Amino acid sequence: MTFSMRRFRAMVKKEWKDAIRNPQILLNAGMPILLAVLFRQKEADPSGPAFLAIPILIAISITGAFVQANMIAEEKEKNTLRSLMLSPASKLEILAGKSATTTLFALIVSAACLVISGVPNVNFAHLIILAVLLLLIFMALGTVIGLIARTASESSIVGLPLLLLFIFGPIFVPDLDMPALMNIINLLPSQQFVMAITVLLQDGGLPQIGGNLLNLILWTVLSGALCLLVYGKKRFDR
Repeated sequence: MTFSMRRFRAMVKKEWKDAIRNPQILLNAGMPILLAVLFRQKEADPSGPAFLAIPILIAISITGAFVQANMIAEEKEKNTLRSLMLSPASKLEILAGKSATTTLFALIVSAACLVISGVPNVNFAHLIILAVLLLLIFMALGTVIGLIARTASESSIVGLPLLLLFIFGPIFVPDLDMPALMNIINLLPSQQFVMAITVLLQDGGLPQIGGNLLNLILWTVLSGALCLLVYGKKRFDR
């Protein structure tokens, strides 16, 4: 089945209208902005890597994972996911339509966080590459969460471990004397993103962040494969 731009545009339009009327999605989208304001007041070194990396990480992860999960779970809760899966729309069109709305939310929220936190001198091309990979990872994980959860409210509960580990792990664990846990955190894409931003702020380039990029690419492939696998098994609303 070929990709239909008409169906894709119609799906994006529908998803956007539904999203901006959903208070839970708007709350998830607004949370990173509030955290960026609080983090700006707390951060002592505006030139430090955390001042740039953490607000972007929070914006991408929360919007990418939780907005996406909420939209998928809401389809299940309304018993419309089965009809959508069995419609003429292809798997790519369905996932792309929902992901486009999530991407738009992520761009808006990330831009707001950057304005609030202030942007140090950094290579934006490299920053965009890192941010896109991270967004793809969290959207894939968000889709999995939405498919697993039975309701939109449950999607936040199911995704809570992801929030604690992937988002707050890189923020708080480095300050703790827990080498074993830090070894786990270092494997996460969120931590690799923070590490790569640190290198970029020290005038590093693609050769210096090659290992971080490889980690993010591997996570993108694995999370995408997991997303397609779970999606293929969820042919009915349960």
